[in-house]
Amino acid sequence: MRQRLLGDVYEGWVVVGAAAVLYLIIGASVTYGLGPIFNELVHEFGWSVAATSLAFSLRTEVGGVAAPMVGAILDRVGAQRVIVGGVVVAASGALLMSMVQTLWQFYAAMVVMSFGVSGAGSQVGLAATATWFERRRARAMSIMTLGGGVGGLVAIAMAALVEEFGWRSALRILTAAMLAGGLGISTLTRSRPDGHPQPVDGIVRRETSGDPSGAPARWGIPMARAARSRSFVLLTLGMIAMSFATTAVVVHQVPYLEREVGITKAAAGSTVLLFTLISIVGRIGLGFIADRCAKRVVMAAATGIVAIGLAMLANAESFLVAITGIAIVAPGYGAMMPVRPALFADYFGTKHFGAVNGLATMLALTGGAAGPWAVGRVVDATGGYVEGWYLSAAVALAGIPLFLFAMPPSSLYREFRDAEAPRLA
Repeated sequence: MRQRLLGDVYEGWVVVGAAAVLYLIIGASVTYGLGPIFNELVHEFGWSVAATSLAFSLRTEVGGVAAPMVGAILDRVGAQRVIVGGVVVAASGALLMSMVQTLWQFYAAMVVMSFGVSGAGSQVGLAATATWFERRRARAMSIMTLGGGVGGLVAIAMAALVEEFGWRSALRILTAAMLAGGLGISTLTRSRPDGHPQPVDGIVRRETSGDPSGAPARWGIPMARAARSRSFVLLTLGMIAMSFATTAVVVHQVPYLEREVGITKAAAGSTVLLFTLISIVGRIGLGFIADRCAKRVVMAAATGIVAIGLAMLANAESFLVAITGIAIVAPGYGAMMPVRPALFADYFGTKHFGAVNGLATMLALTGGAAGPWAVGRVVDATGGYVEGWYLSAAVALAGIPLFLFAMPPSSLYREFRDAEAPRLA
């Protein structure tokens, strides 16, 4: 039935499109949509910037802790079932957040929402996409992550809703949107089933004779073996540095522009759209380049771009300079989204991709949790963002050599990838 409806359209691209929409509805809503309520919480409850930032750090950390578990379940049952559960949990967290009265309740609601996003956000969409593509993997993931690239629309909508109805009602509207949109689009997002009649990438491989679909053998390095490799360690350390720097910008962009640049909440929220739209340059441009050259070099370049933008933010004395710094960070941040998982799929295969990528995500997001909290502490201690942006830039710079020295795990290739080839002969 599904194939008759699709006709000659490669189902992998349908999955990519559906996963992109899901990323916008669920992942981007939590990543970008909560920024406009940050200062509202500080003003209403009198919480410190650091204490409020900690909740956003918890969002990242909980997502990281859940990632290996979600990845393992994903490898067993496929993307579709995981997504449905994730949507329901994420929406429940948003509803609970609209009712909070104390700081611990805010933390608890953020934890629930973060668990849900782990099951319905980019991790699951990327894992599903990885099973449908090989030669075009990075570009497919680039397109899939466009859902996050237009996530600034959520920030603008949330900022407008907060201004018009207050932050509690805005969160309840977000809850309804997550349930309606997320559950609807989940029906189109699935992992590639074994024996699927269409070839991987939608391209027939004449050199492959054993599989009627022309698909190469699906191989993968088990998580326990992958995690002990030098390649995994270096890539993950690089991602910790990158996540520290970029998540600090994502969380603090709106409060920074309101507090130090002096623009309105609505105007600050609109800059999130600018950030996410410019990030598309990195997602698409560097994503397509990554299919043609070494992905580790592309990741190193993206990290360098982020460091340059953060240094400019630290020296910003006007709105123009500040927005330029944000615009420079954006493509580096955007490139990270598709290139990192494509690199992990290339290095460690797709057979155990959910578990391997989940573990890497958990470890890398320790940086994503530390970044917003550390910058928040610096703001509380110094009264400004300058030192916090310098700290983030320095951490990003440390990630460049880690990516450059993360060579492919050749010995594991011989043991696992090459061993699969005879099965199709």
